[in-house]
Formats: sequence, structure tokens, C-alpha cells
Amino acid sequence: MSYIHSVAKAIPNKLSQKQIQNYAKEIFSNSNLPLDRLLTVFENAQIEYRPVLEKLEWYSTSHSFVEKNELFLKHALELGSLACEEALKKCSLHPSEIDAFLVITSSGFVTPTLDARLIDILGLREDVIRLPFTGLGCAGGVFGLARARELSLVYPNWKILVLAVETCTITFRPSDKSKTNLIAFSLFSDGASALVISNQPKKNTIQLLHHKTFKFPNSLRIMGWDVEADGLQVVFDRSIPSIINSDFIKYYKLFYQSFSSDIHFKHYLFHPGGKKVLEAFENVLGLSEKIFFYSYKVLRECGNLSSPTVYFVIEEFLNSRDFLEGEYGLMVAMGPGFSCEFLLFQTT
Repeated sequence: MSYIHSVAKAIPNKLSQKQIQNYAKEIFSNSNLPLDRLLTVFENAQIEYRPVLEKLEWYSTSHSFVEKNELFLKHALELGSLACEEALKKCSLHPSEIDAFLVITSSGFVTPTLDARLIDILGLREDVIRLPFTGLGCAGGVFGLARARELSLVYPNWKILVLAVETCTITFRPSDKSKTNLIAFSLFSDGASALVISNQPKKNTIQLLHHKTFKFPNSLRIMGWDVEADGLQVVFDRSIPSIINSDFIKYYKLFYQSFSSDIHFKHYLFHPGGKKVLEAFENVLGLSEKIFFYSYKVLRECGNLSSPTVYFVIEEFLNSRDFLEGEYGLMVAMGPGFSCEFLLFQTT
């Protein structure tokens, strides 16, 4: 058994999507893009606010990979420690009671890794088991929950802290005047979220039951990063919604067949990769927009924060208490690979 005992988030100041859209118009004014048409992507994204780490003026100037990575480390430690401290506080745990610490990130690279640095900041035990994960992008949140569940099954007395933290906007490269970069600038945000996982039963929460991951064949260029002198170049293929429409149902059926045909999903907590991504899920699964209420709410209020975003969705769902004991649900997140993470859960 594996239960979510608490979930907490930490975000920087929010900017309105309109502010960012107006600034994007300035940054891309000397590009060859049809801006009058493309800038409508900011309005059509169904995003109202985005947590952004730096002042907008920072994004108009090129910065070296070294400078960006230093900012990643600074902000990731600040946001990560805040989220972890709040998650521990919510379930009345002292840092010394944590047995394993999982940290997920894809927006920067440091050695020693974030988990090693946060052990001292948070006051975790010297013998805490630490598992850093990188390169998973938006799929990292569900992946982290799956690994925490497995640990809690093998070590039933452990209390596990999971952190997902991203500084997506710092990767923005103003020298890249491509349509892909403009779309990414309309979507991604910064933030962190932490959860505490334990096998101790708890009411009004989620029990994690079953997980599967699938990598789509020949899909390495769908999503990810390319490393450039001035930072990470986003790889974000516009075909993602069409890939969901054409290929997702195959993996959905394989996942469903892997546990039981008697289970009916009542709740769908999907990573909100974007409006078109959620619409593709609605289309292929034959579901209405209201089924993804919490995903749309997080997208509207925060945009896409990559790996922590699904934890924001979980927090909104748990805070709503709009569920009964024993209802089944599905978590899904997709990320670089191109891959898809599935996790079956049940409300308690």
C-alpha cells in the first residue's frame, strides 16, 4: 500500500499572460514570424497567469549556459526547500523522519545533485536514501510517484519525500526566433511541488495502486532539449496532440489490460501539457472537458511547469474533497522519450 500524506507547492510571483504576450511581441519583433497571427497562441492557451522567476526584462537579453545553470541551482534550492518544508509541516513530520528523498528536475544540471544539497538545507538524516532523476520533463511527476510507491512496498515503514522542481523560463533563448520558441514562451512556468508518501493508511487522500510506462517508437525528437552555448534549446514538436489522437489509445488499453477489466475510472488527473493536449485526451477517450476540471484549473492559473504540474493538479483535487472513498482514477503525464506514464489510484 502507498498513500499520499501531504502535497505542497512553492511558486515565484505570477505574471499575467497578457503581460507576457506583450513582451513576447517586443522580443520577436525582429523575427520573420507572422506575429499578428502567432501571438494569438497566448490568448488561445487558456492560461491567465504564470509563475515566472525573473523580471521580464531579463528574458530579452542572451545569457550563457553557465549563468542560467547558476540561476537554476539558486532558484531550485529556494523553491524546493519551501515546498518540502510545507509538505512535511502538513503531515506533522520532522525532517529526520524521512527515509528516502526523490528529486525530479530537467531544467538544469548540477553535481552534487539537488537532493544532496537539500539534505543539509532541510535537515534530513545523513543516511537518507536519495534518488535524483533528470531528463524526464513533464512525465517526471508521475514517474516520481511510481518510484515512491515501489519503495514504500519494499520498505513498508519508510516515509518518502518526493520533490519536483523546474525553472523552465530561465531556459528561454531570445536569440531563437522560431515558432517553437514562441509557443514555449507562451506556455511554460516555474515552480516546485513536494509530496510525502507512506504505506500508513490515511483518509481523504489517494492510494497509489499500479503503474506502467511506455516509450513511443522512433520519437526522440518529439520533446526535449538541445544544448547550445546560450542555454537549452527547447524541442517541442507541434505534432504532440496528433500523436495523442493517433497513438495514445493503444497504450491506454495496454495499461488497462495490465491490472483489471472491472475497474471504472471516476477521476482523471492528467498533466496539463497545454490546451490542445488536453483536448486531444478528451477526443481520444471520449470524455468531456469538465472531466479534466483540475487540469484546466492549474493550466489557467499557472501554465505548464513541467514535472511539478501534475502535483498541482493532485493538490487541487485533494483540497476539493469532491470524491468518495473507493473511487478509482487515472494519472497520466507525457514527456521526452517520447514517453507516457500511467498511474492507477483509488480515493480513500
